[in-house]
Amino acid sequence: MISSELEKIKQFCLAQGFDLVGFCKAEIPEKDRNNLLSWVEHGFFGKMNWYTKEVSQEIRLDLKHLGFFPKSVLVLAVVYNSPAAEETIQAQPKKVSRYALGDDYHSVLRKKANPILKELKALYPNHSFRQSVDSLPVPEKVFARLAGIGWMGKNTNIINEELGSYFFISTILTDCEWEIPLQKEFDRCGSCRACLDACPTGALFEPYKINANKCISHHTIEDRNSLLNEETKLSDWIYGCDICQEVCPWNKTKARRNSVKTSMDEFLPYPFWKEEDLSGEKVFSDEEFQSKFKQSAIGRIGSLVWNRNLKSVLGSKEINRKEI
Repeated sequence: MISSELEKIKQFCLAQGFDLVGFCKAEIPEKDRNNLLSWVEHGFFGKMNWYTKEVSQEIRLDLKHLGFFPKSVLVLAVVYNSPAAEETIQAQPKKVSRYALGDDYHSVLRKKANPILKELKALYPNHSFRQSVDSLPVPEKVFARLAGIGWMGKNTNIINEELGSYFFISTILTDCEWEIPLQKEFDRCGSCRACLDACPTGALFEPYKINANKCISHHTIEDRNSLLNEETKLSDWIYGCDICQEVCPWNKTKARRNSVKTSMDEFLPYPFWKEEDLSGEKVFSDEEFQSKFKQSAIGRIGSLVWNRNLKSVLGSKEINRKEI
């Protein structure tokens, strides 16, 4: 049981539209520190070279390098999937990850958290607060697990037994030293291997471990080479990849049975997804791309990478290396 103080904060966060709220100490267990170091040492970070930067590593392993010394973490989660997203995915022969069908979650979650930050600063005027939405080198999934949001699945996503794994995570770090009871950790994956067996590139090479160098999602977003690798080109994914989540029983069965869907309209698919046929040789000019994706997470890859992905998946190799 959390204190009445934290319960009030939790209820306030839920009232802002978040689906899950949890708290944990701002401490990174030795096991997780070692896992991160090993992951980096083996080069499994792919093109995400910021993982190797000294400052980034220091912050991930020792949070005092953030500029203040956080003692507690407020973890927020919100579902992004919806029946409309499922219909969109099924209708498109070439696919875009569900999380990117609507507005950019970075912007949405920052906006949704503003009233929370304002409330926290009013309650604790002598303390500091800092939000992260994939924007700070902090282990958000580790904190989500420690806060009881869910467990780390074999596909390396956080899974909640009622909601599945189609949800975003945001954290608010603070130097408030809240009294937070230790959450009992659990793992409900059992002997299931659905995600590992379904991954077409072998990116999930062991339970709970991912090699970004082989991950379709990574290559379609972070890889700036002129041509995609052969394994990604054979997939149906133009941006991201949801295969390891699609096959997960907690999404296929439990979340579907619970009729889990987003409560935030910002994450619903844009209307144009019903109009666009991504199976054709349609590429976008910079102007067309920005017009469609300026508020989407897809916008960050730019028109050249989008067109490369589309052409590569369709078997075309017409984009010049100098254009990327």
